[in-house]
Amino acid sequence: MNIKTLLFALFMAVAIFVNGDSALAADTPASAPSSIQDLLVTPTRVVFEGSMQTTELALVNRSEKPHTYALSFVQCRMSDAGEIKEIDATDPPDPQDRFADSLVRFSPRRVILEPRQVQVVRMMLRKPSTLAEGEYRSHLSFRLIPSTEEAVKPDSVSRGIQIKLIPIYGVTIPVIVRQGSLKATTRLSDLRFDAKGLHFTIEREGSRSAYGDFVVQWKGKGKAVSVGALNGVAVYTPNKKRSVFISLSPPKGIELRGGELSVRYINTENSSEQLIAEGKIAVP
Repeated sequence: MNIKTLLFALFMAVAIFVNGDSALAADTPASAPSSIQDLLVTPTRVVFEGSMQTTELALVNRSEKPHTYALSFVQCRMSDAGEIKEIDATDPPDPQDRFADSLVRFSPRRVILEPRQVQVVRMMLRKPSTLAEGEYRSHLSFRLIPSTEEAVKPDSVSRGIQIKLIPIYGVTIPVIVRQGSLKATTRLSDLRFDAKGLHFTIEREGSRSAYGDFVVQWKGKGKAVSVGALNGVAVYTPNKKRSVFISLSPPKGIELRGGELSVRYINTENSSEQLIAEGKIAVP
């Protein structure tokens, strides 16, 4: 992706945010301060495969105050519920884990972003000739560095210095390296419909992760209508399954009974659409 394309995508993402929808799908707690939620990263997913050797990310500070962020690779695992958790020293090693941090270089590693400022991060792949076939994944973390004013403030009672312990929040995006001819198959199982929405499980097999968007349609007495969607859903290696829930919002006048719900899992990588799994459930 060249600079012009990157900046256009960033402009569009900011426009989406202004209208109320964030374009960044990241591991940011709801309790995180606005200073980390103010960081926009695009794209939100990097995949090195084929002849791709370099790429670029764009960061923008959407706030009216300057912020500093530290960039680093972290290792994460996905739960069967789809939660992304950083691996720490207490977690037992998993021989199936394959990490990409030793294969990818990036610069800079620390950025100071003024309000509305854009910063480009350049990434380069360096694969050894002996790299085994498979998919490798690490997560690039963008951690907020609190300002001095936030960390230290005068104590009006003792006239001394009061030190505050401030959690360090961050945004992460997956960085994936694929080596060799990798394949994956997926299927949808355990479909269940209730008052909250549609529940099901993605089952994955093969040597690479699955990734795509979900579209849910309702077919009653009339023509099929869209009643739900969920974008950017991954099942990372080595996980074999992931549970998914999609909240449904039928159009006015449509009741979800006496018909059929269908859900389609569509791979949107490489600027193309490919149906990779689908499922149906009858609703009395």
